[in-house]
Amino acid sequence: MRTRYHIRTVDFHETAQPLRQQVRGLMLAEGRAMIRTWLSISILWTLSIAPAGAMAQTGESGLIRGTVLDASTGSPVVAAHVHLRNLARHDFSHGDGAFHFSDLRSGSYTVVVERLGYATTEVQVEVAAGEVSNVEIPLRPSALAVAGVVVTGVGRERSVNQTYRPTSVLSGEELGRALASSVAATIQGEPGIAMLSFGPAPAQPVIRGMSGDRVLVLEDGHRTGDLSSTAPDHAVGIDPVTARRIEVVRGPAGVLYGSNALGGVINVIREEVPRTQPEGIGGTVSFQAESMNRGATGAAIVRVPLGNALAIRGEVTGRRSGDLRTPLGEISSTQAEGHNLALGLSVIRPWGYAGVAVRRYGLDHGLPGEFQGEEIPGAHEGGVDAETERSLVRVEGAHLAGLGPFEAVEFDASLVRYLHDEVEDRRETAEGTVRVLGTSFDQLYGTANLVARHEHSEGSFLAEGAVGLFALGRDLITGGSFPGSRDAQEAALAAYIFEEVQWDRIRVQVGARYDWTRVEPKDTRPIRLGGETPRPVRTRTFGDLSGAFSLLFEARPGWIVGSGVSRSFRTPSISELFSDGPHLADFSYDVGNPELESEVGVGLDVFVRVSRNNVEAEATLFRNQVENFIYYAPTGEADPRFRRFPVFRARGDDAVFQGADGRIQWEAAQGFVFDGTLSYVQAFRTADDDPLPRIPPLNGRLGVRYDVPRYFVGGEWEGAQQQDRVPTPVPDPVNPGELVILERPTAGYQLFNVSAGIRILQGESLHSLILKMDNLTDRVRWNHLSRAKDVAPEPGRNLQLLYRVEF
Repeated sequence: MRTRYHIRTVDFHETAQPLRQQVRGLMLAEGRAMIRTWLSISILWTLSIAPAGAMAQTGESGLIRGTVLDASTGSPVVAAHVHLRNLARHDFSHGDGAFHFSDLRSGSYTVVVERLGYATTEVQVEVAAGEVSNVEIPLRPSALAVAGVVVTGVGRERSVNQTYRPTSVLSGEELGRALASSVAATIQGEPGIAMLSFGPAPAQPVIRGMSGDRVLVLEDGHRTGDLSSTAPDHAVGIDPVTARRIEVVRGPAGVLYGSNALGGVINVIREEVPRTQPEGIGGTVSFQAESMNRGATGAAIVRVPLGNALAIRGEVTGRRSGDLRTPLGEISSTQAEGHNLALGLSVIRPWGYAGVAVRRYGLDHGLPGEFQGEEIPGAHEGGVDAETERSLVRVEGAHLAGLGPFEAVEFDASLVRYLHDEVEDRRETAEGTVRVLGTSFDQLYGTANLVARHEHSEGSFLAEGAVGLFALGRDLITGGSFPGSRDAQEAALAAYIFEEVQWDRIRVQVGARYDWTRVEPKDTRPIRLGGETPRPVRTRTFGDLSGAFSLLFEARPGWIVGSGVSRSFRTPSISELFSDGPHLADFSYDVGNPELESEVGVGLDVFVRVSRNNVEAEATLFRNQVENFIYYAPTGEADPRFRRFPVFRARGDDAVFQGADGRIQWEAAQGFVFDGTLSYVQAFRTADDDPLPRIPPLNGRLGVRYDVPRYFVGGEWEGAQQQDRVPTPVPDPVNPGELVILERPTAGYQLFNVSAGIRILQGESLHSLILKMDNLTDRVRWNHLSRAKDVAPEPGRNLQLLYRVEF
């Protein structure tokens, strides 16, 4: 993997390296101080609430003892996932189908049970002090893939049918069937989701046409702290192979998450800080292989109880792949090699939990430069190697047994150091390996979040709500021969509140959030271009309000109509404000605008959700009108240094994103499921109706599978329409009389995919083996959102194997 020793780096700012090393040393010292501070806060907070938690447990506690059964045969169901909603307590049914939860206060609890091949089931159980509540939970065999709970975008655990936004969830075997080398590739089959790529590793998710800094990618609810949202050649610093589930909220989610959630939220959930003490040693081992790049991935997770109050979780993954193979040949410089190590430790008591986790993620990958001798527009000749490291420490805690007027109080904080080098060449010399460094980034990124949740008395018009505080700090250092952007610091504070009311079959959520952000450049030289008046570079502050009104109406049992109106915003990024240099991924010279204002979006969603015994469906119409939508517009000039790159300047214009998406699953007969998705979005500037770039075409999937508890087999059609809504060409400043084609149309395609899998129970271990083949007929196709699409096609036939054992 990545080595930072005995390697000399060559760049045009070599004389500044001693100063940069001093700055990095200061950042590390600052980072260690922040870690000590946050750990101290967490420990003190835990100690302060522990007595209150103990007081809440005065008297005898109760116990739930249950059995999970097959509703059709009455036999025990093994390895079912059982948890108590909103209490962070989990268990798995054993060989006799039994599970239990101890140390419970008197009250009513929702027990949720999920198992492959069965419909997710939840029951209410009443617990009395000093007594055992016995319950049998029958599971109905069902091939429909429906997640039991959702936490993203709703503030707390609840069923999918109770979410106020169109939401997709991948978990269990459905996640295994979709699993790919990146988060974006894993979820791209979901409605409204596409993938922006510059090779298989630097792949970014697109939600309803919005990408980059407008889509917030989370890891266990925390911001990743990487730079994936700043450019299409940067990878998301999360490996999906160890995810328990991935949740996607389509549409604005600014009330809970603030800036960067203008387009939607993706949450990769692992629970790396343990929230439940397991009864014994358990975990998961996975192995994945695929033919399109001769890649292999291995992963292992283990959860261990320590005494009667501690739990530890460990994780290790390794990934390696070669160059990508297409029906027309290999794309060189698309290899990848990565690793992931994590360790989490928690104190778990009846009142809740408090813990810490550390993680180190590394990914070295190639960025392609050519295909079969033809240079990819904007790419570096021969390709570039990107080397990334992401190291983090995270603390979490939750008091879930009531604290003063609040039902639950939760705190979390994380600190991330992210390193990113783009190596354009390597040369062997007598002194060792010399790297020619094009661009480097060194970022320290920290967040903290405190939220207090409350419930109102039963029968009250008010149902529940929450108040919260959020803080963010960021320090970015850039370097290399062509850094493009400038060093800067960013700080943000926010406060938010939301309340839910319920009346008969109507449920309403109202929320508001205020964010304050300060961005301070470390280089205040004016930005100028050609004969323009120099633009002063200065510290900018932004303050803005997010708000949302959402409604759910249960028209009849299993039929829900929902609607939401929201106001969200996004502050300009550091690069949009202060960039001033070439950007090879776009074959452009990008100039920021230090006078930009925030983007403000007003979104409307209307959806219908159906949940019946044999049908699960959701269909949505949406419109998001964005004021001051920021993009890079051509200036008609050539770059001042080489006169070979067209110059683009950041500007803001009003724009509209509108369309429809949805999914339907229909179990036509026992075990036979038809599964279809559809996604459509239009995006254009309101001033001239000119289409925006990087907008996916109309696309969808239609599949059928036979799925029973022991095995499944299925086939799928996947297709996309031609995308010919592209921006209007502009005059070429380098070659007078010619036009710069900002984006070319892309042909449609149709593919066929097949898959099969078996599930084997051995004792209390569940073994799963999934075999799938994508692009069965090895069709040549082009992804409109690929940065290499003008030269290189998408992968050809791909045979993929996934083996997983849960114990």
